[in-house]
Amino acid sequence: MTDYFNKHTYTLAAEGLKIRDKRFASRQAANEEMYRIVGKLGLQLTNVYDDKHFKTYIFKNGVRIHINRE
Repeated sequence: MTDYFNKHTYTLAAEGLKIRDKRFASRQAANEEMYRIVGKLGLQLTNVYDDKHFKTYIFKNGVRIHINRE
């Protein structure tokens, strides 16, 4: 039987950082992990591309973090 309440998953991936791609059950969980990484590394956000289900966060040092709905 399909679980209709959790039918989407979200992946967190990065360019410019050596982190593993991770999958989350909610966008909130993916965002929390991104903020943890950003805080740990002291990255400064410069721009966000929001294409509804696909978000790209661009940081001052050229790092890009993607959170995409699957």
